[in-house]
Amino acid sequence: MAIVSQNKVHIIVIVLITLGVGAGLFLPSLIDIEPAPLVLSEKIKGVIIESPPGVLPDFNLTSQNGTPFTKKELDGKWSLVFFGYTNCPDVCPTTMGTLDRVSRQQDVPTDTQYLFVSVDPKRDTAEKLKEFIGFFKNDKFTALRGERAEIDKLTEKIGVTFDYEEAGADGNYIVNHYAAIFVIDPKARVRAYILPPHDVARVTEVYRAVRSYYSG
Repeated sequence: MAIVSQNKVHIIVIVLITLGVGAGLFLPSLIDIEPAPLVLSEKIKGVIIESPPGVLPDFNLTSQNGTPFTKKELDGKWSLVFFGYTNCPDVCPTTMGTLDRVSRQQDVPTDTQYLFVSVDPKRDTAEKLKEFIGFFKNDKFTALRGERAEIDKLTEKIGVTFDYEEAGADGNYIVNHYAAIFVIDPKARVRAYILPPHDVARVTEVYRAVRSYYSG
């Protein structure tokens, strides 16, 4: 039978304790524990809770003012995001109008950022985005554009589909696109999809519920 000296036993115990303490200190930072999926009221329809949340990829876009907008701009902030295009005849202006009214509700946190991401980079210049967003007179709104490769990288990751119809004689065309409002958490992760049709009360209730539940 092997005999272990008392000094060696002490050394082994100290090493095990050190490893245990180290694991206790570092594991919480390495493991992000995901809570059970949020369950909304049965009265609320057309909402998809993403659990575990979808992590957005790195991307490089530009705002209507020409300033760079990357994934870092989402850090530490809750965001409501909509993908569309400025020539959209109905859904896009209607949805942004809904978000405008949501942003003015007293029970919606004022630190929320509202993002409109163009899926029509060919026509949606910074000037057109500025004109489109300017219509709402809402300084919480930011419109974003980018190269097609950057748009594809972002939309493919979170399931936003879009396609272009054939252009008419005047060169204009319709863009068919996914029309959900995305709730993005402060770690740039998709927490929920709010499907159309959108109304102020439902969007507000869902956003507040998602933010409250996943901020804990």
